[in-house]
Amino acid sequence: MALADAFDESRAMAVLESLCAERLSGRAVGTRGRDHATGLIVSELGALGLRPVTDTFQVPGVFRLDSQPMFTVSGPHLSGALEHRRDFAEHPRSASIDRPVEGPVSRWDGAPRDGAWSVVERVPSGSAFAELADSVRAGGGIGLLTPQRPAASGFLTKRVVGEAPVDLPVIAVRDEHLAALDGDTVRAIMPIWRGTVTGANVVAALPGTDPDLAGRPVLVTAHYDGVGADPGRHYPCAGDNASGTGVLVEVARTLVAQRFTPARPVVFAALDAEEVGARGSLHHAGRLAAAGDRPDVVNLDMAAKFNGAVAAELGPDSEAIRDALDQAGRMLGIPLAVGPVASDNRRYAAAGFPAVGLGLGAAHYHSPLDGPEHVEPGALRMAGRLLLVAIGRLALETTRAAGA
Repeated sequence: MALADAFDESRAMAVLESLCAERLSGRAVGTRGRDHATGLIVSELGALGLRPVTDTFQVPGVFRLDSQPMFTVSGPHLSGALEHRRDFAEHPRSASIDRPVEGPVSRWDGAPRDGAWSVVERVPSGSAFAELADSVRAGGGIGLLTPQRPAASGFLTKRVVGEAPVDLPVIAVRDEHLAALDGDTVRAIMPIWRGTVTGANVVAALPGTDPDLAGRPVLVTAHYDGVGADPGRHYPCAGDNASGTGVLVEVARTLVAQRFTPARPVVFAALDAEEVGARGSLHHAGRLAAAGDRPDVVNLDMAAKFNGAVAAELGPDSEAIRDALDQAGRMLGIPLAVGPVASDNRRYAAAGFPAVGLGLGAAHYHSPLDGPEHVEPGALRMAGRLLLVAIGRLALETTRAAGA
């Protein structure tokens, strides 16, 4: 219990708040804001006496808004400029609209609509979406308007990953507005940049004492990238996932401060590019496999809000991790429940490593309201204490922590 009691949620919150600063611009992979975040994590881990290493990799297929979008309506139903992210948003598969595109709106029924925006109420996926776009374009259509329902925050959830773009403008419109657009005229600009950027994982290790266990580390991970800012609108990305990163850094500080001496190495990995397909964990898992290592992986994604139980997604062969977490939860009075955690843990599990994903929750997902003010310090403390006790069991500590 000494390890768990030494966790300081105020320190975790301080790291979180630093990651949410406006100059970090939502920490999107391949941006200056992400670079600032990388430097901050390197500094935090280095100050503990660890030796953080920054491991870079390429991330193809990234897209983001290049400048302020515009969507104006004139007609009998709606009139005026709609607000980006509240009323309309870029669709992940849209072609870039660098110059104004204007035309009437009509519902798509398969018939040619020369010079018109076509409303599609049910959006297919995969190749069917590409076929739909081709049909609209072949019929003279200038673009697609698709529905998107706002989240509880009132904003349209920001989407930063998708399948291959189509050769046609596609704009998502708040569903209640979309139904009223038929017969109106829409004028839109949606400048989208696409390309390959550089991701950066930050990895640091607390050495183990048993050389026979050097290739069997306990790996604790959390992604630190966010969805990035919109032009003129900041996204703090606090719950997702500055919260997990703040906990990871404070867990590392606690182990060092308590002179924790494990038999197995304990490795901390702040991962990049989770928001664009978990590319950081894909890269890191490949590194570990090539080195012949076989870690036990615990990934924390969203530790900002406690919703009654900590969700745990159990990968194959993760019984030892499950048991350590279960024992930790019982000891600390923290309930756990098996549930989906769609995050970096899945990349490690797919690589053949025992992996468990943990998630508590966040008040506002992929929204500009995902700020530090909506983070529960008690949730940070719960996640940190749970990890510390589980790490103590998994790492087979050979000497008692100071003060235990």
